[in-house]
Amino acid sequence: MIGRVIGDRYGVTALIGEGGMGEVYEAEHLAIGRLVAVKVLNPKRAQDRDAISRLRHEARVAGTLGHPNICAIYDMGRLDDGSPYLVMERLHGETLAQRVARETRLPMDELIDVMLQVLSALTAAHQRGIIHRDLKPDNIFLSRREGMRAIPKLLDFGISKSEDIEETMADLSGQTVAAGTPFYMAPEQARGERGLDHRIDLWATGIILYECLSGQRPFDARNYNALLVQILSATPRPLREILPEVPATLEQIVERALRKSPDDRFQTALEVQTALRTVNLADATTSKMVKKRRPLASEPSNDDSDATFVFSRAAIGLRDGEPVSEPEPVLPSAKPPIAEVPEAEETTGVYMPYTDGDDERTMVDEPRFLRDSTASTTRRDTIPMPPRKE
Repeated sequence: MIGRVIGDRYGVTALIGEGGMGEVYEAEHLAIGRLVAVKVLNPKRAQDRDAISRLRHEARVAGTLGHPNICAIYDMGRLDDGSPYLVMERLHGETLAQRVARETRLPMDELIDVMLQVLSALTAAHQRGIIHRDLKPDNIFLSRREGMRAIPKLLDFGISKSEDIEETMADLSGQTVAAGTPFYMAPEQARGERGLDHRIDLWATGIILYECLSGQRPFDARNYNALLVQILSATPRPLREILPEVPATLEQIVERALRKSPDDRFQTALEVQTALRTVNLADATTSKMVKKRRPLASEPSNDDSDATFVFSRAAIGLRDGEPVSEPEPVLPSAKPPIAEVPEAEETTGVYMPYTDGDDERTMVDEPRFLRDSTASTTRRDTIPMPPRKE
């Protein structure tokens, strides 16, 4: 592709990256000299209806939002061989996932600044009836500009759900689907429930905060099935047991974001923003930055543990409206329980990868967002999984 002209106006200058779905190139708009990024679907995917519709859906959703913390989409079309392409804002920097992999933890002031901007983008999307559904560090790009702090850009609205745009993933497959990256799925999302709303993005925000503060994910298991059991029933290890210098207010924000029932979480992205602004970092002490990331206990047995997956309720053994079984209660412990899955029964879902007690120091006059009613007892469900797809 290097040296070719796309759509009679974009001259390709370099390859930025590539993956299972295609490649991303740097190109120059020949008329105005503007640098752009061009995402081109692999020719083998050119006839894949779902892949093409996902690309088109991403363009239409991101193109309607026009927010400074969302990667801008400028154009789309097809190459001579029929491969679809998308023309996007050219960004320089790294993803939040790459930053965390390099440094293990982010400084608290920088993390809060990044997440306030991400929440601003989510607020704009949610107000338009758009749910991202795949919020994770890989989809937050830290764009660098000379003399400025990183500007986070929200990427990949390909599996987003929109009230105004007809082509959602359910429409593409003709059935109810569960979509997202397993580590960041909310319980209701992992169960493949109908009627998901924007609060699944707020759960993912809590996972990202926990991971970037502690250097480890709150839910981790040896396989996908065991990971889902944790998401549905386990309680994450308290943040301040891992990192005592985390302010109590920040720990409580993360805890509330990760409540199993959507009704017990924050209700809007703006509410999470307001809560984060109340955090007093003067209460935090300086901690040593661990340069090498602590390895996870193990990764789920997928080709790419951080990939985005899409699978139907039928694929995981559920019929629409059918209740799922109740597991044995999980007793609280210092560390999240790891569910043991017998080797003979271990299975995976059918996936479609795209790329890859009260604290004594709490003030009496607590912020309003911390004085919510006691969380109700939540339902704990298990998911019967289909046979492994060879």
